[in-house]
Amino acid sequence: MRRGSRPRSADESTGVKVDARSERWREHRKKVRSEIVDAAFRAIDAQGPEVSLREIAEEAGTAKPKIYRHFTDKSDLFQAIAQRMRDMLWGAIFPTINISTDPARAVIFRAVEQYVRLVDEHPNVVRFLMQGRFAEQTESTMRALNEGRDITLAMADMFSNELHEMELDSAAFELAAFATFGAAASATDWWLGSDDATPRRLPREKFVDYLTTIMMGSINGTCEILGVRIDPDLPLHEGVQRSEHVA
Repeated sequence: MRRGSRPRSADESTGVKVDARSERWREHRKKVRSEIVDAAFRAIDAQGPEVSLREIAEEAGTAKPKIYRHFTDKSDLFQAIAQRMRDMLWGAIFPTINISTDPARAVIFRAVEQYVRLVDEHPNVVRFLMQGRFAEQTESTMRALNEGRDITLAMADMFSNELHEMELDSAAFELAAFATFGAAASATDWWLGSDDATPRRLPREKFVDYLTTIMMGSINGTCEILGVRIDPDLPLHEGVQRSEHVA
C-alpha cells in the first residue's frame, strides 16, 4: 500500500454501497411507476379512453416531464397499464380455480365471471387498451392484447398438462386459446359499447352465462379435433375420454 493512502473499506472494494444505492433507486423507481399507473387507472376511469397524458400527470400530482423520467415514452406507460390489468385479472382468476378437481364448466365459468367483473369495474381502461385511439397506442395495443392472451394460453397449458397422459396435440390447445381469446375480446367490445353513454347490451350475469357457453363451445370443438369427449360437469381427468369413432 502506498504511504498516506487510505485503505478501501470492504464496502468500497466490493461495491456494496453502490449496489445498495442502485437497489434503492430501482425500488423507488418501481414505486413511482406503480403510483403513476394507479393514477392512470383513476384518470382513465374518470375521463374516458381519450384521457391525455396531462390529465394522468395531474391525477398523479406531478408534471408530464416527471412521467418521462420513469417511463421511456407513452407506449411504455400504456404497456404498464396493460400489464397491471393482466396482473389484476391473473390475481382474480387463478385463486378461484383448480384444474385438478374442478369440472371444466366450473373452471370456465369462474374465469369468465372474474374477467367480466374486472371489465365492469374498469370499462374505460378496457376501452383504452382495446381501442387504441392514439398513434402511440398502436404498438402498445397489440402488446396489451398479447398480455391478455398470455392468460388464455396459461389456462390452455393447464388443461393440456392435466391431460398429458392422453398425449394430445398441444397445438390444438394453443389454437383453442387464441380462438377463445379472440371471441372474448370481440364479445367484450360488443358488450361495453363505444363509451360510458352506451348501455350494457346484456345484464352482467347473463353476459357471463353466454360467454361461458361460447368458451365451452370452443373447448368442445377442440375436443372434437383431438378425438376426445369431455363431460363438462366432471373434473378433467375423469370427464375426458377418447371418442369411439376417431378418424
